[in-house]
Amino acid sequence: MNKIYFAIAAIVILLCGYFGLNFWLLDNRTPSNSMTESLGSDPYALSTYPINPDLSKRDLNKPLVVFFGDSRAVAWPAIANIPFEFINRGINGQTTNQVLGRLSAHVASLSPQIVVVQVGVNDLRDFAEFPDKSRNIVNNCKQNIQKIVDRLTQELKATVILTTIFPTSELSQSVRAYWPEEADRAIIEINQFIKSLKSDRVIILDAAALLADERGNVRQIYSLDTLHLNSQGYKMLNDELLKILTNKKP
Repeated sequence: MNKIYFAIAAIVILLCGYFGLNFWLLDNRTPSNSMTESLGSDPYALSTYPINPDLSKRDLNKPLVVFFGDSRAVAWPAIANIPFEFINRGINGQTTNQVLGRLSAHVASLSPQIVVVQVGVNDLRDFAEFPDKSRNIVNNCKQNIQKIVDRLTQELKATVILTTIFPTSELSQSVRAYWPEEADRAIIEINQFIKSLKSDRVIILDAAALLADERGNVRQIYSLDTLHLNSQGYKMLNDELLKILTNKKP
């Protein structure tokens, strides 16, 4: 009988420990785990922008320009005092797959005449973790960029201003553990592919050529951090964008 009581007590203790551990884990989730859960329920971050935006205040006499892509698109400021309207539809940290996945929800509903696309760099973060998948990562990035361009030009009949991937700053050895040199070479390859997409409806804004120094890194005067530009960098891009908008009538 004592053995039965002992077994029952042991089972009760194990069950209490199991449920206690799960409750502790539930209450002590890290921010990264919370972010993963959020992405799981909304992988394309569709909730970031209204799927049915209020367009009642739009000036229909002005062509609409949409900045579309990742955090580099998020930070891209509108050009003031020109006869165009600007709306930003960038989302921090997004890959080309995520940008493609939300195109209908975030861009098609706006019916833009012009879409400025900056994507690609976030795909390459996987190089450090999956070095054996580098070729697949690059090919997938190219395919998604092609699909984004095709959908914007064919379905939306928009003019696409496709930018090359911005160059990164010069990286320290500690950062190289997370961003290998293969990723730098991949940017060059993908940018060559981007430039090959030029057509009557696809204008290439070669951001890499405008921003890079002789070693291929972003010039310090344009750098905010490893991947992002400061206001001077965006002024350089907007000077070029203004030339394109002035010469191109959608």
